[in-house]
Amino acid sequence: RFMVSIIVPVYNTEKYLKDCLESLVKQTYDKIEIILVDDGSTDSSGKICDKWAKIDDRIHVYHKKNEGVSRARNYGIQRAKGEKLVFIDSDDMLTLNAIECMVEVLLKQNVELVACQYQSDKYNKKVEKETLKIEKVSRQSYLEELMIPNKNIAAFVYNRLYLKRIILENDIRFNENVKVCEDTLFNYEYANAINSIAFINNPLYYYRINSDSTMFQKKMNPGKLTANIVFDKMLKETVNDDEKKIISIGCIAYNVILLMQMYKYKWKDRDDYVIIKNHLKLYPIEFMKSRIRLKYKIGYLILRIMPKPRG
Repeated sequence: RFMVSIIVPVYNTEKYLKDCLESLVKQTYDKIEIILVDDGSTDSSGKICDKWAKIDDRIHVYHKKNEGVSRARNYGIQRAKGEKLVFIDSDDMLTLNAIECMVEVLLKQNVELVACQYQSDKYNKKVEKETLKIEKVSRQSYLEELMIPNKNIAAFVYNRLYLKRIILENDIRFNENVKVCEDTLFNYEYANAINSIAFINNPLYYYRINSDSTMFQKKMNPGKLTANIVFDKMLKETVNDDEKKIISIGCIAYNVILLMQMYKYKWKDRDDYVIIKNHLKLYPIEFMKSRIRLKYKIGYLILRIMPKPRG
């Protein structure tokens, strides 16, 4: 049995942190270390971390100034002692046998990455292992789930089991200049370094939607524009034309949302408008033929002909 390091960035989640930590210390796979990176919390989250570290010696707490979730995750990677890595957000929870299930799939399927489904409507404490739906997937299928998700796995990092060796040998880290879709780039770079992936088509991760996060703020935010750093890097590094089309479809869908928000919230930066508009020009025919939701296709057609926002 190898050690699994669970890296948890913590920032002002005092309301939910206890639930998260309980779901970790009660894992049926007990050879774990829990790395809590307190990213300059201004509420009682830091004190809660310290309290739990006194209760369970598998918990290691690091307090640092606030520098964002990417820096906090990278900080955790540098200090992880386990052979395998799991990330979890501090307001979320794992099914109590999630680590055990993912480890078993990793070994039995002889793969280098395991990703499970997530859910946000109901928390199930355990899942019967006999009911697990295991699926080995190709690189292209994995990329499609990153960019055009339809399995409730998507491009997050918190519902996956990684090999630390792959991360270190290939110098894979979270881009600290990216505020949205940093997970997507990390997963893309990791996928570039491996040959085998398995999905668990059962929800082992409970996800709380955080309205304060950059992604889900109901307003136009400059941080949302940094997702195009991710798409541009992926497109530049991809040589396979089919993969470029898959990436472009996800890129267009995201920029449709951005442009809609730009109009709705009267965002008047012309440079931002040009950047977004240019990202709508990638593989338009493939986008319209894809299985992306109809609302994105309708929005895309409308936005292609709308004038620049005034300002």
